[in-house]
Amino acid sequence: MYATFGTRTALKLVDGSLVWLNSGSSLKYPDRFSGSKREVFLNGEAYFEIASNAAKPFIVKTANLTVRATGTKFNVSGYTSDFKSEVTLVDGKVFVDDLEKDGSSNLVSELNPNQHLIFNKSTKLFIVNYEDIYKYIAWKDGKLIFRNEPLREVVKKIGQVFNVDIEIQGSSLQDYRYRATFEDESLEEILKLLEISSPIRVEEIKRTPLPDGSFPKKKIIIFPVKQKR
Repeated sequence: MYATFGTRTALKLVDGSLVWLNSGSSLKYPDRFSGSKREVFLNGEAYFEIASNAAKPFIVKTANLTVRATGTKFNVSGYTSDFKSEVTLVDGKVFVDDLEKDGSSNLVSELNPNQHLIFNKSTKLFIVNYEDIYKYIAWKDGKLIFRNEPLREVVKKIGQVFNVDIEIQGSSLQDYRYRATFEDESLEEILKLLEISSPIRVEEIKRTPLPDGSFPKKKIIIFPVKQKR
């Protein structure tokens, strides 16, 4: 199952579990779960509501982490292009394991409701925070929520959702704090709202065909309002 960029999709697995896939994400799963576990493979971001079965744990595998649950609600973000993976627990309990190159795994953390885990893929360091977790799962309701977050994180999330490269010019904007909620707006609408509410100017770079006739990914550059190009 694949959710194209700029969209999200939902599905029901054979065991009754519900899954929402975020933009640009894919999930591999069997027609039926056999053996002693229910295992799926995720690239990107998904929200899970797992049908309870203590005898047959549900396992979500990403490139770097596995999340084990029996019956619970949680969100996993594991885009291969991102330097970090994240797990957010809404209800129940999950166990998060780090995957080694040899196939072995080590327990990273056991999460409780309202905890959010951030795992650095390179250093293997992680942090777990108690916080208002809705902003991490609001995407399944068609919302992008930012709460006093640096602009660099804001544009990274927007770029993931719409499959565009967004570059910030000038160090002064990197840590500019932004607070907003977008609900089902297009990329163009979001960029316009960013310009209205922030000291920035947005410019889309004209795309020229590649030698094979295809077009490169759309690129957006964000400038400070006082900076001349």
